[in-house]
Amino acid sequence: MKGDWKRMIDYCQEHFEKIRCPVTPSNDTVLHLAVISKTEQPLKVLLEIMKGRSLPEAFLKRKNKFGNTALHEATIYGNYEAVMLLVERCADLLKEKNIYGETPLFTAAGFAETGIVEFIIRSKPEQCVDDNGRLLSIHIKRSEDDLSILSAAIIGRKFETALLLLELDKSLASLKDRNQISTLQLLAEMPTAFESGFPMGICERLIYYCLPVPSPCEVKSKVESWCQTRNTVGDLESGQGRNSGDLGSSSERNQRGSLLNYLKILE
Repeated sequence: MKGDWKRMIDYCQEHFEKIRCPVTPSNDTVLHLAVISKTEQPLKVLLEIMKGRSLPEAFLKRKNKFGNTALHEATIYGNYEAVMLLVERCADLLKEKNIYGETPLFTAAGFAETGIVEFIIRSKPEQCVDDNGRLLSIHIKRSEDDLSILSAAIIGRKFETALLLLELDKSLASLKDRNQISTLQLLAEMPTAFESGFPMGICERLIYYCLPVPSPCEVKSKVESWCQTRNTVGDLESGQGRNSGDLGSSSERNQRGSLLNYLKILE
């Protein structure tokens, strides 16, 4: 249907009763196809049609044969505009899982640019983190093989995303999959020689991959602010959960120091 979006939109307007029907062998709906366009307009128009016809939000949660909603597909194809439209329209989409047990945040970590992961967490922290700022359990591991969201980012070579996730939740560094493979072991299996011409250890390798990247302090600040509104003064003073002082200092920390601090958890 490449280049045929206008005809698809016209068809949906004329035959609205068929908008719910799968249109591909993979059971994709028109919403799934719209996000694959990697542009904003097809999905935006479809959402307006749905709104005008009072189509329930449940339609937005329709899944293809892989269990992916349109939001899953938007993260996989890196359609930032589609992600924004869908998240703002139905935040509950962030808790939907595909057949592998992956939420849209999980697929975003493995496939999308870091900006999409940042947007999801920053715009809807209540769907992503708990009162202590840690990722909700539904996002941390997929059910198929217990692969962690951090390992998914590493496998997808999304190292800036990996750094962001570690900034948000240090406990991710110690997670292992069903085969007891950790994130650091995944890094160890990657090539040992880089552009510098020198072999690197595990810690150096993670630092090498993640530099240079911008500090994810904006996301952390947003999450911290949200947590503060959720917690009582007593909770904050008790020191439960994450260290709020550590959150606030990220904009001034060197990326090397940050990663070394995280990796010390495993020592």
